[in-house]
Amino acid sequence: MSQLPALETASFDAELPFSATSLALGSCTVQQMRETRLALRVLAAPVESTESADPLMQRMEAKLDLALEVGLLSRYPERPPLTLCRVGLDAIAWHSPKAHNVGDVVELTLFPHPDSALVLYAAARIQECQITSAGGYKLKADIRQAFSEYTLQLWEKWVFRRHRRSVMDR
Repeated sequence: MSQLPALETASFDAELPFSATSLALGSCTVQQMRETRLALRVLAAPVESTESADPLMQRMEAKLDLALEVGLLSRYPERPPLTLCRVGLDAIAWHSPKAHNVGDVVELTLFPHPDSALVLYAAARIQECQITSAGGYKLKADIRQAFSEYTLQLWEKWVFRRHRRSVMDR
């Protein structure tokens, strides 16, 4: 995932369903903020990693995960294309075929896993937009104002978890 703008905080690189569209109102809707908060509660929840976990509990959790995903798939049958992106604590960088002006406010739509129907929304301000030699653009957007204090804590837990996983995978 080289050639993405560097971020100043912990981050991870991934190819995820992702889009950025102009945001006239300057912030996401209340419903989008609620969905993001609920999705982050799932993503930031403690993960049981011991071998001695109760198999019945694991089966129950798998069934709940399936029910959640099936319910969300009917709500979001379409998703944005897979996009190379770098997700950090206070910024997101990505490749895009479309340019945005520095200072523009955009709505970022991010599915945290290619196979998941969980969706995260964030209002972001474009910080960088550079044309690439292969065509397209490298963009970087500030997301510090996108989350409430509570949602920010959940976002940080999720990003740190993914960051640690990416470090271990190297």
